[in-house]
Amino acid sequence: MTGKLSPEGEVIAAYGAAMVAAFQVLINCLEENDALLPGQFPEALGVYMETVKSRKGDVSDMTLAVLHDIRMATQD
Repeated sequence: MTGKLSPEGEVIAAYGAAMVAAFQVLINCLEENDALLPGQFPEALGVYMETVKSRKGDVSDMTLAVLHDIRMATQD
């Protein structure tokens, strides 16, 4: 990414990065305690995203973008 983010953009980017990190920690803890199989969370999130994409208006494009980032960051 080139260019400088606006102050609002920096806040949004920091929020997104913190959310992704929190999900990675949560998933790691669940996997270590055998409450979640490796790869199960990103797969289930992908199924959810495909389901809501087919229903217009249920989830915003911004929400889908955040879910996509979380899914990509939590894949093995």
